[in-house]
Amino acid sequence: MDSDAEARRIWFRREVLPLEPALRACAQRFCHTGSDEVEDLVHEAFARIIAYPRWHSVGNVPAFAMRILKEVAVTVARRRKIVSIGVISNLDGINIAEDLPSVERIVEAREELRLLGQLISELPPQCRKAFTLRKVYGLPHTEIADRLGLSVSAVEKHITRGLRICTERLARISSAKSRGHASANRIRQCNENE
Repeated sequence: MDSDAEARRIWFRREVLPLEPALRACAQRFCHTGSDEVEDLVHEAFARIIAYPRWHSVGNVPAFAMRILKEVAVTVARRRKIVSIGVISNLDGINIAEDLPSVERIVEAREELRLLGQLISELPPQCRKAFTLRKVYGLPHTEIADRLGLSVSAVEKHITRGLRICTERLARISSAKSRGHASANRIRQCNENE
C-alpha cells in the first residue's frame, strides 16, 4: 500500500472526521429540504478534502474544512434552478470570492469528473445503481430502496460504500499525481541548474 495514501487516510481520520458534527451544523444552515441534503454536502466536502493534493500543508484543518463545505454549498446553490431566500442570505454571509474559475481549474474539473465517472462505472452493480440514483439523480433513500427492491439501510450502506471506494481511489490517484508533479519540478530544477 502507498505510504502517502495511508498517511493521508490517517490524517483524514484524525483531523477531519472529528469535525463532522460542526460541518453538519454548518451545512444545516444552507439546507432547507432535509437531512439527505446535509449529508450530501458533508460527504462532498469530505471527498474534496481527502482528494486535496496538498493535504499535508493544511495548517488550520477546521477552517479549511469549513471553507470547502461553503464552496460545495455555493456550487450546489448555483446549480439549482430555484433557490430559497434563506439559502441566499446564508450564502451571502460566507464571503467567498465569486471569481470565475481559471481555464486550468476548468480543465482539472473536467478531468476529475471524467475520472469520477470511470470510478463509478467500476463500482459493484448494486452499489453503482444506489450511488448513481442518489448522487447523480438526487433521489431520496426511500425511493432508491423502492426502485432497487432493497431496504433503506441497504441503500445507505451501498451509497456509503460507493463514496468510500471513490474517495479512496481519488486520494490514491491524487497522491500519485502530486508525486509526479514533484518529480517533474525536481527534473526542471536540475535542468535549469545545468
